[in-house]
Amino acid sequence: MGTLIRNARIITQDTERRILQADILIGKDRIERIGTGLPKRGVDEVIDASGKIAFPGLVNAHTHIAMSLFRGYGEGLPLKRWLEEKIWPAEEKLEEEDIYWGTLLGAIEMIRSGTTCFSDMYMLGLARMADAAGEIGIRAVISQGLFDAAKHRTPEAEMAKMEKIANELAKTNPRIKAAVGAHAVYSCSEDLLRLAKEFASYHNLPFHIHVGETREEVFSCLESRKMRPVEYLESIGAADSGSIFAHMGWVTKREISIAGKCGVNVVHCPISNLKLATGGICPVAEFMEAGANVALGTDGPASNNSQDMIETMKIALLLQSHKYWDAQKMSPAQIWDCATINGARALGFDSGSIEEGKLADIVLVDAKAANLLPLHNDLRSIAYSLNPSNVTDVMINGKFVLREKKITLVDEELVLEKAADVAHEVVSR
Repeated sequence: MGTLIRNARIITQDTERRILQADILIGKDRIERIGTGLPKRGVDEVIDASGKIAFPGLVNAHTHIAMSLFRGYGEGLPLKRWLEEKIWPAEEKLEEEDIYWGTLLGAIEMIRSGTTCFSDMYMLGLARMADAAGEIGIRAVISQGLFDAAKHRTPEAEMAKMEKIANELAKTNPRIKAAVGAHAVYSCSEDLLRLAKEFASYHNLPFHIHVGETREEVFSCLESRKMRPVEYLESIGAADSGSIFAHMGWVTKREISIAGKCGVNVVHCPISNLKLATGGICPVAEFMEAGANVALGTDGPASNNSQDMIETMKIALLLQSHKYWDAQKMSPAQIWDCATINGARALGFDSGSIEEGKLADIVLVDAKAANLLPLHNDLRSIAYSLNPSNVTDVMINGKFVLREKKITLVDEELVLEKAADVAHEVVSR
């Protein structure tokens, strides 16, 4: 039983970061063996991967997947105006079924670009988001976005919503997990932040929050809390290895030190930050040097226009060279860590590398493509030159969700047509 992938060039992302020419034997949902000349006896399917590169599925550690419905809507605005004038009014018109179609649309794009797992924060429709993720076969961590800045919201009511969705998600399949999502320091009271973090810690769930995304956010925190965002979150016990801080572009040396000391999971979303002109570039290299676990995210497709983690890797790597005036400040090997093993660690999944015993989340790409050849260095070539058109097959949990460039578990044509109709309907309601 299972699948045998023969003769692949494997970027393992194992503890030694080996690159091997070998076979991969997959059992029910995990990698059973890696080696050369593995026997095909008892195997359901044998795949000849000669001329292909295999790497661990990419992990999108921060997004808002259903916002694929708003791709290209409200262009050319800075974050605050974009949210207040375009996105929040449009989101008020959303219905739960819209979330289902937006999630399927975003998941198709993710799978086609080698992403096998995503972490999402959204305000509504999370059960339908989980349904969509379950149907298309992708791995997901889903969090209720909590905030009580609006007068009609209270910490108690927000936490009641969180508990309800966490209980619902716990009943879904093992590929879907819950997290606790506090929107941001500026949109959450201290009571809500404390309650959310306590709930996350008690139930061993990730605590997911936007931090240091804009200069305005930092000024607001200094005025209201007399500290910068990371300092403040540490002071209330919300900065530790169970915390996921998305963005982190506007930070000080002290905040970098705090994140490293506390083992915070930092998620860099380079393209969204560039598009929304936030002005801050996450100091990934310094966070890693300080001891933080750094992952990558696309942010939502409305603020990025893409859910492409391949593109995200390249831009993140280029930005570090640009920020520090140093082409060697961060290596392609480190950016691979951010996109795979670090993301899996942040989200608590036993994936992110191709090793015996690990979850079978594997991507195959055609290495004989004009945009990749010649392969002088595997990691550099893929980090700088790969694009989604090179992705031929994607396996998640031991099952192919993309096979020979065809989505396998849902009707892609139907999803694209329906999602486009829903998107236009939402903004015209």
